Amino acid sequence: MEAQARRIPNARGEGERLRQEILDAATRILEETGREDALSVRAVAREVGISAPSVYLHFKNKTDLVTTVLDAAYRTLAAAMAEAGAAAARDGASPWEQLTATVGVYRRFAVDKPRRYRLMFSLAYEPRHQPLTEPEPAGTVHQAWAAAVDTYLAAVSPDHRADAEILGVHLWAALHGQLALWRAIPNRHTGDEDILIELEESLLRRLLPGAQAH
Repeated sequence: MEAQARRIPNARGEGERLRQEILDAATRILEETGREDALSVRAVAREVGISAPSVYLHFKNKTDLVTTVLDAAYRTLAAAMAEAGAAAARDGASPWEQLTATVGVYRRFAVDKPRRYRLMFSLAYEPRHQPLTEPEPAGTVHQAWAAAVDTYLAAVSPDHRADAEILGVHLWAALHGQLALWRAIPNRHTGDEDILIELEESLLRRLLPGAQAH
């Protein structure tokens, strides 16, 4: 990655803007490489056009920087999932269609941003523990799944709403596994994403009460 011209210093009170520029640069590097070990504070500083010590004014170390990037990714994904279901509901979609809209957003994130997705859910990555007063970033995705399933069950099978959280985990784990297997298929073509959609629908019908009718 070529060095860029040194940036013009932020005016007083613009430290938050520099912090965001650092995060954006780290995100670009992680997106390009897909590997945490390819990221260095020096490389991020060079990308932004600042000295390496300037990065440490905003982040304790590389781990703190990577974790902050991925925390934002978790929250972005969770918000997109929630909005997909809500938008479908506003458009008059059925509970089944609302749920499949949520599933579709998750799939598209994984397919369109494969390197970021792999980093977010890699066994090598261990999220930092948040203070008890703050929600766990990775947990926001879990909450999005549980909420989507709960909304579906409330309309289709109210007696099973107590199972919404565990069913959300099962659904998430199964979809993640399907995505991992799909990625591993040799000579895979873009159109083969249709296979994922068919697998999703089959999984939903088998896992969720009342889904067999769809």
